[in-house]
Amino acid sequence: MHLIRHSTTIAVLLCAMTAFAVANGAIKGVITDTETGARLSGVSVRLEGRAYGAYSNRDGAFLIKNIPADSYTLLVSLVGYEIKKLSVTVRDGDTTAVSISIRTQILRTNDVVVSAGKRAQAAQDVPVSITTVDAQGLQQRNITRVDDALRYIPGVYVARDQVNIRGSSGFSLGFGSRVSMFLDGFSMLSADGGDVKFDVIPMFNVERIEVVKGAGSALYGTGALGGVVNVITAQPSESPEFRFRGFAGAYTLPRYEEWKWRSTPPLLGGADVGYSQKIGNVGVLAAVGWKGNDGYVDYFDNWQMNAFAKVNVEISQRASMNVIFSHAYDNRTNWTFWRSLREATRAPLGTNPAERFISIKTMLAADYRDVFNEKFFFTARLGAYRTDFTTLNQATAGTQIASVANAVNGEVQFTSIVDSTLLFTYGINGIFNMIERSPIVAANAPTQVIGAAYVQGEYKPLNNLTLTLGSRFDMEQTSGGVAGSGVIISPKAGATWVLSEQIQLRGSIGAGFRAPTLTERFAALRFGSFTVAPNQDMRAERSWSFEVGGKQAFSLFGQDWTMDGAVFNNEFTDLVEPRLPSATNPQIQFINITRARITGVEIGITGWLPERIVGFETSLTQMSPIDLGLNQVLKYRSTTLWYSRLIVPLNIVASGAVQIQADYRFQSRFDEIDDLSIAIRDATARVPIHIVDARIVANMLQLAGLPAILTLNVRNLLDYYYTEIIGNLAPTRHITLQVDMKF
Repeated sequence: MHLIRHSTTIAVLLCAMTAFAVANGAIKGVITDTETGARLSGVSVRLEGRAYGAYSNRDGAFLIKNIPADSYTLLVSLVGYEIKKLSVTVRDGDTTAVSISIRTQILRTNDVVVSAGKRAQAAQDVPVSITTVDAQGLQQRNITRVDDALRYIPGVYVARDQVNIRGSSGFSLGFGSRVSMFLDGFSMLSADGGDVKFDVIPMFNVERIEVVKGAGSALYGTGALGGVVNVITAQPSESPEFRFRGFAGAYTLPRYEEWKWRSTPPLLGGADVGYSQKIGNVGVLAAVGWKGNDGYVDYFDNWQMNAFAKVNVEISQRASMNVIFSHAYDNRTNWTFWRSLREATRAPLGTNPAERFISIKTMLAADYRDVFNEKFFFTARLGAYRTDFTTLNQATAGTQIASVANAVNGEVQFTSIVDSTLLFTYGINGIFNMIERSPIVAANAPTQVIGAAYVQGEYKPLNNLTLTLGSRFDMEQTSGGVAGSGVIISPKAGATWVLSEQIQLRGSIGAGFRAPTLTERFAALRFGSFTVAPNQDMRAERSWSFEVGGKQAFSLFGQDWTMDGAVFNNEFTDLVEPRLPSATNPQIQFINITRARITGVEIGITGWLPERIVGFETSLTQMSPIDLGLNQVLKYRSTTLWYSRLIVPLNIVASGAVQIQADYRFQSRFDEIDDLSIAIRDATARVPIHIVDARIVANMLQLAGLPAILTLNVRNLLDYYYTEIIGNLAPTRHITLQVDMKF
């Protein structure tokens, strides 16, 4: 009887499952280029607000199966093309067929983003300012490090290793990042210093970079004090694909005789090779690369190698897994500050030219995604990140910077769709940081644990109005008897109002925090001629970000133009700043001493002149950074950032086969900095930054039928001399020839 009963139950379940499968429908289609009619492979097709999606194959075809009957919005996106929204209706047991054509888009005016709400959304539907740069823009500028890419993002500037979004970071050497960095959703902040190691990001395999401006701790936790950078790598290709990128060039010699330390131009170059293929349900992408240069100043050479791999497994129609691996090796000279302004290209006296700084970074991570049903799905992530730093041929005892540290980050994220008006994203996150070995850390293998839970709801009371409300709860604890930060609450609220296809408004308020790092609490660092003392009493930095903005599309000169603007106000408390050496304390020590406010406005315009003869984009960020404690301008902050870009397509053989491009970057002079003249000569020397980059891009497939793109790139065309950090000359003019090939 039991057997009969169980058999009957199983039969009923099977019938129910069969009925469910039959009742569900599907969407299929073909995606083509609007201008050429060519079928496009690798196009992402997602159902907005749902977990369903697919990529087009080599014939441009896609199929999304087992979709419940309902009305949906398709989000269609591909690097170098516009995004398209398309309404479709799926009926029980039917397959809905669609034909989609998309236009090339050299200037980015919209995109599909995943970083603002930890799910796929059109950029116009998120309540915060977000900027993207795609693989095409990275390739054309010969970007080999993520920090170079960020220098072209409106409202962002980089000071050595510090990413600064709307004035959030300033500059402090050996100090944790106030911007959180992710690779495919995995944290890339180091376990010891909480900073970003740019060379471990595999730029050759990057599909796009998303930059979320303003405090982002409500979803992303520590480090997101000023914003979030999420680097997203490409998916394995449907068909076998071999890629090669190589570049070679040189720095020009300085104009001033006092700065010339050699008679021949310093050389630079590099190469990357990669292969990608999907076989059945398994896709594989792998690449290795090398790059190096002689340095634009004396004893400043560096040599880097990197490897990256990504494996995608489609376990079933509803479940998939990604495994990613990234490894980087860096070998460079070991000096930071110039000898003096008159000898800005030379290392300080006593520098050992044989001393080398070696760093090895390795990251291994995996995520698993499962769709339980059309209204409930989840993602589980687990990643490990190891950094290993050491100094070779050290001449002076007590100056070695060395550390071996491990970070483990795990997260489980759920998405629940209550109905067409209400959606929840929620999850838990755990971070474990440990310094395994370091001669500069007095504590024995110090550790840090951060546990968190978060929830965010999105409610649509009207078809064109979306309200967002959420919060994250973090608990931080550090070993060695150090008082942790306790419970840190990071709320968030926002709204987007789509008035029409041309006009969208947004507004948001959110909190951010940055927990003190193990290095800041335990390490006694040395940089050049001064030392940094540890501070176990540091508290978490806090921030609040307010923003109101909007986006408008309009027609000008018979072409499509877009204008985006925002007014923002960022409040910071317990900011960590250096306490400078004195007669009673010979060391620098970072302490919580600053309360600050940064208000500003940001506006950007993108479009084409008549007949698309010139593409144009420009953005201006004007800020007022105030140290409220001292009632003066906040240190290491610029008040004005102005970035512009021109694209001139030359119709040789085919439309746009050759392009002339130029970028201009302006950053106003820091009004206030620390006076470290006691340790660094001419430490206060600084000027506004005016940088012009130019390039010629030739598509050889259109010109000669060869699968290659040639780029002649000139960085810092006018050879303008400036500093990004105190006492350190920034890169001078350099010229490279680059070839990109794909088979």
